[in-house]
Amino acid sequence: MPKKMGVNSKAEEARARKSSTEAERKEREAREKDEQYWREAEGSKSRAAKKREEEAEKRAEAAARKAEARRLAELEEKELEKAVKKPDKKVGRVGIPVPKVTEAELRKQKEAEQAALEKSRMR
Repeated sequence: MPKKMGVNSKAEEARARKSSTEAERKEREAREKDEQYWREAEGSKSRAAKKREEEAEKRAEAAARKAEARRLAELEEKELEKAVKKPDKKVGRVGIPVPKVTEAELRKQKEAEQAALEKSRMR
């Protein structure tokens, strides 16, 4: 009878390790293929979603610009109204020409005023 050969434990462990790593590799590859498939399937949807988001951002920016422009216009209007309401002090002194009055004209005005007073006293 032939001698029974014992099992080489180191070889058994090596085969088990090799088969488990091979199984893990195959499982990882299958998972990656599946994930890639779903990424590609969602690709067109994500592009559309990105486009929608970009359009929404553009609309929001345009609205912000309009609001800012409106606010600046209102401020400018208020400043103009203040400028119109408040006359410049220098304009009163320099801008309006003062008519020259001679001494003779002043005497005539005083005489006219005195005559008007005398008439009002007589009545």
